[in-house]
Amino acid sequence: MFSEIMVPLDGSDRAEQALPCAVRLAKGLGATVHLVRVDEFVASLTSTFAAPYIPPGVYEAEVGEVKAYLTAVRQRLASEGVRARSEALTGTAALSLLEYEQAAHIDLLVMCSHGRSGIARFTLGSVADRLLQHGSAPVLLVRAFSAPPDLTRVLVPLDGSVLAEAALRVVSALAHTVIREVTLLRVIGAEDEETEAQAYLTAAALPLQHDQLTCRIRVARGEPAQAIINVAGKEALVVMATHGRSGLTRGALGSVADRVSRGGAAGI
Repeated sequence: MFSEIMVPLDGSDRAEQALPCAVRLAKGLGATVHLVRVDEFVASLTSTFAAPYIPPGVYEAEVGEVKAYLTAVRQRLASEGVRARSEALTGTAALSLLEYEQAAHIDLLVMCSHGRSGIARFTLGSVADRLLQHGSAPVLLVRAFSAPPDLTRVLVPLDGSVLAEAALRVVSALAHTVIREVTLLRVIGAEDEETEAQAYLTAAALPLQHDQLTCRIRVARGEPAQAIINVAGKEALVVMATHGRSGLTRGALGSVADRVSRGGAAGI
């Protein structure tokens, strides 16, 4: 399912915290890692000035620095036995990454939740939001300020909708090669919903048990995003769809996913 993995980088050590997860996945799946960096140098100037003057050699030096950086990272991954390619792009970060995702047939993004910040550099947090909203590939968002997640243990929040259950396909695809243990979570608002929730999770767990995964079910009460963060802790990877059931009695999973990622949980 995952053969082309993209890792957006911005030249910072913080953004490179996504690399250990990408390397582990690539080794387990035999996938190619695409190291992509967007140079927003010209775009940042044209957004401010109608006809910017760029001194001779400045832009060429900027591009050369980006390419040299990507080459160094690619060679580092190659020394670890990972097949990798690098691509230096120009333009606005989110749009350039979305276009590359489509052109290169990327089927998984692995990126850090935050990267370098400043007027002339994009922040990976805002770019991650755009990729989650508008991209077609799943996004594995790695926490910026803690150790990489243990990819062998995952938490899958479900709300009873078919759209939310799409996350189970990701888990099945990563079974055996990466994932070993799965917890299915249903967050309820009232105690009388627990019996139905337990039955639903038990049925949802059956296909995963056929994948020979250790599968647990859990029902929690409370606000969905906070409940997910509490159950996941600092170790489990959260795998969830960006959209699920909506309506007056259910929050859309898109907003919950956003709050979970901002709340410190690593997840797809």
